[in-house]
Amino acid sequence: METLPLQLSNAIDRELAPLSPDKLREACFELTQRYRQGLAIETQLHRQAYIAARLPATYGAIRQVFRRTEPFLNSIQSLLDLGAGTGSLAWAAADALPHLQRITLFEKDVELLRLGQHLTQNNLDPLQLAWCRDDITQAEIFPSHDAVVLSYVLNELSSKEQVHLLERAYQATDQLLILLEPGTPQGFGNLLNARNLLLKLGAYSVAPCPHLAPCPLAPAFKEGKDWCHFSVRIPRGKYHRRAKEGALPYEDEKYTYLVISPQPVPLPKGRIIKAPLRKTGHVILDLCTEKGDLKRVISSKSDGEVYTKARDSEWGDVWNEETKKK
Repeated sequence: METLPLQLSNAIDRELAPLSPDKLREACFELTQRYRQGLAIETQLHRQAYIAARLPATYGAIRQVFRRTEPFLNSIQSLLDLGAGTGSLAWAAADALPHLQRITLFEKDVELLRLGQHLTQNNLDPLQLAWCRDDITQAEIFPSHDAVVLSYVLNELSSKEQVHLLERAYQATDQLLILLEPGTPQGFGNLLNARNLLLKLGAYSVAPCPHLAPCPLAPAFKEGKDWCHFSVRIPRGKYHRRAKEGALPYEDEKYTYLVISPQPVPLPKGRIIKAPLRKTGHVILDLCTEKGDLKRVISSKSDGEVYTKARDSEWGDVWNEETKKK
């Protein structure tokens, strides 16, 4: 479960305290309707609804992606956040990247930018934050950084804008380019297209794909049967529960992601791409493998340590063990 940092939770509480529960719920409903219609955030109430209802999920998803790529984060000292919104990425990066020194955040909506500045002010020291108001779909060049992130951005762009942005984001990437989208068929479709483009530009896979071959889920995706996505559990804070009117103390955020690098990196033998099926005495794992194919394997108690690892594994983990094919 990915919990918001206490300082961020407190900053959100202070921002939302003047709002009545009814007004917050109404704003959250309007925001959801605008998302479904493909419309952008319009009012300050929508922005406040966003930090109550969506920021915890976007924070949790990017924090989970950082966990999946932890071996590659030690050398990251600078990060470029394109389409930063209210800066949830900065909080996740501050926690996950041990040698991070500075973050540059690009955001077009000046009021979202100001809200992000307000939430982060004096809370992430000594990390250097540079906020830039700019339309990332129009920019011809971005400053180079060790890592570049596009988080929940591609879904809001046309195909032409996506290509333009991806090419320039990759040019600015020294070590890692991280793409994160909602775990929907549309989100996966955007990342599938992005992966094809970036591999043609000479990029190498880091995660979740353990190979450079065509995506083995692409045929099923084209038939509307399956797509690659993952899940992270988010605890609902006080204002999150009010905004969503949720009975449960948590929600599950589905997301899909892609991490690539200009340089080749060591890849695992496979990655678990569905929730493990834990049965009596055995565990079934669905893998995407280093050979670029899909494989379902089974591990039973007779496998000893391998079974223990399978039993303790989670959706999205790497898998380097030898197991019996089902």
